[in-house]
Amino acid sequence: MNNKKTSSWNLGVKGYIVVILAFFSCYVYSALTSDSLNVTRDIFVNVLKLNQGAIYAMSTIAVPFGIVGSIILGRLINKHSIRLYWGLSMIITAVFTVAIGQMHNTVGVVVCYVVIYTFSLASAMLLAGEIIGHWFPTKRGVAMGLCTAGYPLSAATTSAVAGKFAESAGYSMYYVAIAVIAIIVGIVVILFVRDFPEEKGGYPDNNPAFDGEKAKAEHQAALEYLKTSKWTAGKCLKTGRMWVLWIAVGITGFMSMGIMSNFVTKFMVMGYELPNVLQMLGIAGVLAIPGSIVVGWLDVKIGTKKTGILINAMALVAVLCCLTHVTVLHYISLPILAVMLGGSSNLMVSCTAAIWGRYDFKNAFSVIQPLNSVMTGVGITVVSACNSIDKTCQLAYIIMAIMAVVGLIAMCALKVEPIDKDVR
Repeated sequence: MNNKKTSSWNLGVKGYIVVILAFFSCYVYSALTSDSLNVTRDIFVNVLKLNQGAIYAMSTIAVPFGIVGSIILGRLINKHSIRLYWGLSMIITAVFTVAIGQMHNTVGVVVCYVVIYTFSLASAMLLAGEIIGHWFPTKRGVAMGLCTAGYPLSAATTSAVAGKFAESAGYSMYYVAIAVIAIIVGIVVILFVRDFPEEKGGYPDNNPAFDGEKAKAEHQAALEYLKTSKWTAGKCLKTGRMWVLWIAVGITGFMSMGIMSNFVTKFMVMGYELPNVLQMLGIAGVLAIPGSIVVGWLDVKIGTKKTGILINAMALVAVLCCLTHVTVLHYISLPILAVMLGGSSNLMVSCTAAIWGRYDFKNAFSVIQPLNSVMTGVGITVVSACNSIDKTCQLAYIIMAIMAVVGLIAMCALKVEPIDKDVR
């Protein structure tokens, strides 16, 4: 056996290709379902004269469809290839992305958006995450840190890029450009990616210390084990640790979506001018890119649990800073918020893999991901509802501060270790 070690960043050429494909899946999901709406929503309402209520509500309408879609795909990938569903989901996303740019009626736009949301969400949050967990059982933090940098990159660039397209070539061409990215990713995933690195002649974590023949035999034995694994969806749902994990990682997702979706409203109410608020939003988005990568590195260096506690503590600090009327604290909260944004998505994959292992990860992740989608989906709705009651926006942040405390306690209580001796 070769005892050579590999660094945390040595993911191998094949591994980095998988990471890049996951990165673009995250970028496409964020760009199409959230960030581009800052530009296209106004075009749909003010230029195409579509129903304003329906256009502004389509994000909320799409959430249950996204959750149900992830649950169905989660069940399907337990019987079929993950990479096939990942690739097909990206191709379907591409088709309906082109279609939404050609629609001139409310029903057509909403239907296309719901389909885009459902399949791009599954691609980025479920299917890509499943394969990353298989390829990088111990380096998953670094790998996910690189993948999820696609979210803040979209937040920092999409509004400007979509705006430029709208001013020059037309908003429909922006959708075509994103569709091209999605279809390329989908085709490459189907042709190149495999569910496990062993199926590509590689090693888990790109670690040559694995004995090739022994690793292959163990991989086949583990696949046989999966056929009779007790960790079904029902078993996972009846397990207390699954629900503690949901609270610990779900609350940071709730806060990320709640804060970013109402960022402009919050700070304009506090007296900031729109250019200043957009500048602050840009700072948070740009800083979240290295923030995501740093969180992934910390995951590997100090451990998943300590990193999770750090992220939840930072979430609480960021919210408390925003509850004050002190300008300095508002700007201090931006890099803290950026790290929270970059890290919240990483923890779901890392914690699940640490608890259920490399092979039962598939079963457990197909449960926690839809649960987490519920939390992130209602984040926007709850914060918006609070702001409609309290025009100062303080109520929403008080609620999020309380939730941050609960999330921190849950992360401290969570056992980030194998759940039993059988998981592999």
